Amino acid sequence: MTHTPGSGVPEPFGHYSPSTSSPDGTIWVSAQLPVGGGVRTDSPVPEQARQAMLHLVSIVEAAGGTVASIAKVTLYVTDIGDWDAVDAVFAEVFVTHRPARAVLQVAGLHHGFRVAADAVAWRVDR
Repeated sequence: MTHTPGSGVPEPFGHYSPSTSSPDGTIWVSAQLPVGGGVRTDSPVPEQARQAMLHLVSIVEAAGGTVASIAKVTLYVTDIGDWDAVDAVFAEVFVTHRPARAVLQVAGLHHGFRVAADAVAWRVDR
C-alpha cells in the first residue's frame, strides 16, 4: 500500500511516496529532509534534525504506527562532526524508546540541507 501525504506529512519532491506498507504491517518511510516549520538550509543542525525526525513521526502516525513502533532509523548527515547534536535531538524525539539506528555521513543532501532521516516501523492499528 502506498501512502499519500496528509496532515503533517510533507509533499514529496519527486515521483515517490512518503511511505509504503506491506500486508504484515511493516511501514517503510522515505528519506525526509527538514523542510517546513521555518527550517532552512542555513538553520542550525539541531533544528534540521528535529524537523526531519518529526516528519518521520508524522508519516508513521499517518500510516497507523506510533513513535514506539519505529523499529529502525537511518540518519544522513553531511558532517559526522554533527553526530552529538543529532544524537541529542534523537534522544529528545524518541525519549525512552530506542530504535535501531545508523548515522551515515554523505557528500551532500538535496536542496543543501545537512540532515535527512528515513525509518522502518510497523502499524499498531491492525
